[in-house]
Amino acid sequence: MRGTAVLDVLDPPAVSRGGAGLRVLLGAALLVAVFFVAVVALPYFTFLFDSTPGRFVDEVRFGTYYPRRGWLLLHIVGGMVAVLAGPVQLWLGLTDRRMDLHRVLGTVYLAGVALGTVGAVVLAVQTTLGWVFGAGLLGLSFAWVVTTGLAFASIKKHLIGQHKEWMIRSYVVTFAFVVFRIGSIGFIASGAGETPESQAFLAWACWAVPLLVTEAILQGRKIAAVTV
Repeated sequence: MRGTAVLDVLDPPAVSRGGAGLRVLLGAALLVAVFFVAVVALPYFTFLFDSTPGRFVDEVRFGTYYPRRGWLLLHIVGGMVAVLAGPVQLWLGLTDRRMDLHRVLGTVYLAGVALGTVGAVVLAVQTTLGWVFGAGLLGLSFAWVVTTGLAFASIKKHLIGQHKEWMIRSYVVTFAFVVFRIGSIGFIASGAGETPESQAFLAWACWAVPLLVTEAILQGRKIAAVTV
């Protein structure tokens, strides 16, 4: 048998290449992330430049999140930083380029995840959309911390292959916020609407399903690379 379990862990073939497919995938992720930030996230900050500020205007803008708008904004800021820094940071790391910039963006990404997680946990605990929705958000927050934390821990141990894999998983969880919004639009377009049931479903599906698919791809490619 060619290869060993140790080599698979230290340099998994699933993340050791940086071809055209990777460029297209990360490029598409960055474009979608920029669109998401511009259309969905940044409008929450228009109150900073509103010439006619008022409680009613703010309540309309934040909806049910108005009493917790500070935590929502903290979550949005952290999420924006992570979702925008992620593709570039991943590209540099997976292709072993500009490691100085990669490390800087990695620190920025970690800071974004930390801020976003704090806001997400508070919003999940204080949600008005039911315990299933809140549990889904808590699960997402836990997955965000675990995947990012293990990516950081593995690089501190110089386990490059594991670090790359965990960073891929981490960004998949980061991108869950975009997937959630896309899912909401899909429910509205289908006529089902944004019901408590659909929101609770998306709170779980937006991160659990992409993470499962990602894991199948990562492990499947490593299995396929081994010849007997």
